[in-house]
Amino acid sequence: MDKLIDINEAAALIKVNPETLRRWDREGKLVAIKVNDRGDRRYKEDDILEFVKVNPKLIQYSQVVKYKGYSIAWYSEGYASMTGNFGVIGKVTAEKENEWVGFAFAVSGLSLFARTGLKDDLDNLPIEKIKEYIDKNLVNDGDTFTFEFENGKFREVQNPNWWDGKYSKTLTPGLRIEAYATHPVSIKNQAWRVILQFKSKENNLWLTNTFGPEHKLHEYFAWIDSNELLKKGFSNTAKNAEMAAVDFGINRFEETKDKNGDRDITRISENNSAFYDGKWTKDSLLPDKLMS
Repeated sequence: MDKLIDINEAAALIKVNPETLRRWDREGKLVAIKVNDRGDRRYKEDDILEFVKVNPKLIQYSQVVKYKGYSIAWYSEGYASMTGNFGVIGKVTAEKENEWVGFAFAVSGLSLFARTGLKDDLDNLPIEKIKEYIDKNLVNDGDTFTFEFENGKFREVQNPNWWDGKYSKTLTPGLRIEAYATHPVSIKNQAWRVILQFKSKENNLWLTNTFGPEHKLHEYFAWIDSNELLKKGFSNTAKNAEMAAVDFGINRFEETKDKNGDRDITRISENNSAFYDGKWTKDSLLPDKLMS
């Protein structure tokens, strides 16, 4: 009779979380034997060994890599087709206690064809890139990084569309700027209004910070002429407007630096800035012709 092992022993043998085995059981990928009325799962050890041999990719995408206190894991099972594009994209996360960092790795269709038959494994490169960023202390809680495959390696690019959710960046550890809301300001979509919020981390929660001379809750409005996005080589989309606004917010934060090199968001006093005619203008809205 084949040796039966429990779910924890099976998980240790495959090097995945027991919850992964429960999910695989529900999905019919690796069906467990139910041994009692409570439904406790058991597995034949020989079946587990055969599953490992037949499903190396599925297992690789489900395993967690421990590195310098971080748990690195695929956000989804490997690479998936990019919507509206000829290529694939894979997402990986790195978590440490209450910190979370997201990484997206895109590969064009032509690059995939060029690599057919090569021995080096495309799945290993993202993990090594994440380790490199951890080693260089480039990761902060809540950040997302996006990469494109080029000339045999991944290089970082700015593409906020590769992660869902609001676009944001770290200012200093524990302080970040976020594109809270984005709306077109004209019927012809000639311009965008992006609401920026500064957030600080308190008791493991990201909370909207207060800043300005009266220390009240404050939202910063960034108004952007869509032509400025096009001049930068970006398409005229809400996500690209968010990226431009957040980059401005980072620069505005840097401008608060005093003679000692200290930066402080409470030194930002204006409520609006507008991006048109090739420059940002503080305390300004867009010209009327772009608001209609």
